[in-house]
Amino acid sequence: MSREFSKHQASGGTVEERPSNLLLNGSRNWFSKNPLIWSLSATIVIAAACFFYFNQTNKPLQKADESSLAVLTVSTAPVERRIIQRSLAVNGSISAWDPLAIGAEVAQLRVDSIAVEEGAQVRAGQVLATLNSSILKAQLAQQKAHLAADEAALRKAIQPNRVEDLNTWRAALSQAEANLSQEEANLLRVEANAANFHENARRYGELRKLGAVSQMDADTKATEAKTSSADVTAAKKRVEAMKYSLHQAREKLAMAERGGRQEDIVISKASLEETKAKIAQLQAQIDQTIIRAPDDGKIVKREVHLGEISSSGKTMFLMVRDNRFELRALVPEVDIPLIKAGMPVKMSSSGKSSEFVIGRVREISPSVDEKSRLGVARIDIPAAAEWMKPGLFYHAEIDLGKEPALVVPSKAVLSRSEKDVVFVYDGSKAVLKQVKIGQPLADDRIEIRSGLQEGEEVIISGAGFMKDGDKVRTVPEGSGSSR
Repeated sequence: MSREFSKHQASGGTVEERPSNLLLNGSRNWFSKNPLIWSLSATIVIAAACFFYFNQTNKPLQKADESSLAVLTVSTAPVERRIIQRSLAVNGSISAWDPLAIGAEVAQLRVDSIAVEEGAQVRAGQVLATLNSSILKAQLAQQKAHLAADEAALRKAIQPNRVEDLNTWRAALSQAEANLSQEEANLLRVEANAANFHENARRYGELRKLGAVSQMDADTKATEAKTSSADVTAAKKRVEAMKYSLHQAREKLAMAERGGRQEDIVISKASLEETKAKIAQLQAQIDQTIIRAPDDGKIVKREVHLGEISSSGKTMFLMVRDNRFELRALVPEVDIPLIKAGMPVKMSSSGKSSEFVIGRVREISPSVDEKSRLGVARIDIPAAAEWMKPGLFYHAEIDLGKEPALVVPSKAVLSRSEKDVVFVYDGSKAVLKQVKIGQPLADDRIEIRSGLQEGEEVIISGAGFMKDGDKVRTVPEGSGSSR
């Protein structure tokens, strides 16, 4: 009808308008007069149409999405409990077990000779180098001369008298003893004479009374008796004097034989001991000019040169005692409780992985570095491992022993947001769980330390396409996965 109407208008004819056309024309005229109402009405109509369209079309799309999730096919494997051989991987440097820094104990002496070089195996007491000792030897000779003088002074302090003087004192004592004996004998003689004179005087006195002798003879005998008494007194005094002389002679000889005063002897002994100490010190310094190995071992560094002047604080040789080395492995603080003394350790260098040696943990450092949070495990290296050099970096695996652990295939563990996760199949959907992994195993398995239970099914293939809660169906492991 519109075509006919158009044609009719085009030919200039008139057509009778129908009621619907009249209504439409009226509405147009009214909307043309009110453009704002026209715009609002159009907007409402369009919004209603869009709402109706999307409300009807979304329902089948949602059903389609839900049905598509159900077709995600995966393979699973159980969480198993196994007895595993635990090991702890550590790194560290080779160091001397007991490094010995050998230096000169005597300073300011010239190095005269060097007997060993780096790498030499030495025995305890072996000469490593010598220092010039001429000055010390001259001082030693001087002190030995002082020693001889001090010994003579001590002997003089102990016995200041010569043998000739002692013989004189002994002779004087003998003379005093002889004089006393002579005076004692003379006293006996005088006493005997006095007794005789007194007896004669008594008899002459009686004879005078009888008139047998004259008064003169009687007086003479009385005088002789008195004189003899005086002689006895004099003889006794001479005996006492001789006794005193004998006592003096004995004291002088005893004093001469005892020697000097005690304080003089003490001073002389102290001087002698001081000289002996100086001699011992110089002898020790001369012995120290010969630098010797303190123990069996290996010279790993020589820092002394011929002709240089020695210093008490400078190292001349660096030696490894008994040629024993150790690996000082750095261990995280959380792993330190796992390590025990005596555990076997396999060590190898990164450059020579085919060369390895088996050592044992000797001790674990009692302290942990505050910044790095690392401790040190000291691992003994057998002396036969000559290819292991001090200062080199080595890898080691500490054998921690066997114990039960939960394991899953390595490909079941994913890394998301810097966390280790696995998907667990609960019968209809995939459940995301965070786990803590342990050490990898030889058969492409990995230890799970926390987050899973024995017997749970973990998703192996297809896990990379999933999110938590996705519906899945399973196929046997090894048959692949598809959408």
